[in-house]
Amino acid sequence: MDDGLKQRLVGATVLLAVAVLFVPVLFERESRLVVDQTSQIPPAPVIEPVVVAAPEDRPEIPPVKPADSMYELLPEESEETVAQAEPEKAAVKAGSNKAPATAEKAAAETAKTAGSQEREVLDKRGVPNAWAVQVASFNTPARADAMRDQLLAKEYPAFTRSASTSQGTLTRVFVGPKISRDQAYRLKSKLDAELKTETLVVTFMP
Repeated sequence: MDDGLKQRLVGATVLLAVAVLFVPVLFERESRLVVDQTSQIPPAPVIEPVVVAAPEDRPEIPPVKPADSMYELLPEESEETVAQAEPEKAAVKAGSNKAPATAEKAAAETAKTAGSQEREVLDKRGVPNAWAVQVASFNTPARADAMRDQLLAKEYPAFTRSASTSQGTLTRVFVGPKISRDQAYRLKSKLDAELKTETLVVTFMP
């Protein structure tokens, strides 16, 4: 065999052996993973020391006084003091006897006044008394209704009532009622001046 060919074969064999040895090493380096070795744990917090004040000494509580020094005994009453107090008690007793009599008299007067006021407010049937002002009487209900509407337009509490009389059926126009007779007469005076007529104050019959 030619020497040149032998040398070429030996060189190729050496190169192949070197490739077999180093090629796996190159691939192994590429396949390695790079691991981050930086710590993920946060640093420890800085805790400042807390200074606790020392407890203060409480002042001493004074001792309790004995009962003899806490309460002062009053001197006993003499015979002269007792003698002066007895007339005062008698005067107070006499005044207290008069006071109930005066109170009973005042209560009786109040009850009498209340009874008279109640009699004025209530009639014999126990129904509250009331008064109304009769403005006019009409033979025709339509004319009475017209007068009532006229008074209502002026904000008077007007109403009508029909009654049978010797002259036939009349329809009367009233304004009211008022629970006080004085109020009814004041309303009458106002209506007389406004309507130029003479009205009547009558007892209101519900």
